[in-house]
Amino acid sequence: MAGNTVYVQGNYVDVHDNENVTLNIEKAEVRMDDNETTSPVGRADGTPQDDEMRERAEVLTSNGDFMAILQRAVEAGFCRQEGWRYKWGVKVEAAYFASLANERFNLSKRKINGKTPAVTWIPFEALFGLKELRTAFNDYKQCKTALVRECEIDKLFA
Repeated sequence: MAGNTVYVQGNYVDVHDNENVTLNIEKAEVRMDDNETTSPVGRADGTPQDDEMRERAEVLTSNGDFMAILQRAVEAGFCRQEGWRYKWGVKVEAAYFASLANERFNLSKRKINGKTPAVTWIPFEALFGLKELRTAFNDYKQCKTALVRECEIDKLFA
């Protein structure tokens, strides 16, 4: 997997690759020394530090067009700014917004079934301070979770 970047967050694995990657994971375990207070990926409990989270979100925060759309989301009441982060009131709305932004700004070179762009969730999870946006989005796509204000979010990108 030379040249590939693998991000692990809880039970979520995100592979940013230059070529096809095949992962086979069976009964894996990750351990950290209890005496450590920090590690290369953040704190000893596996939680990334604030600087690392800012770095993950930089692809979004450095994009003026994206930040203008995000400001419209704040003005429409979908989220509020808290420091450098944006806290969403409804997780599935944050996930849907992220999927639209990912497509608009071509954040992923990967394709699902060679057609649909895959969503790069990590920068959004960092910027929004949320975990498992992918799961929330999948629940929406499978009609397990209702997205009440879908049209309003679509208008943010118009």
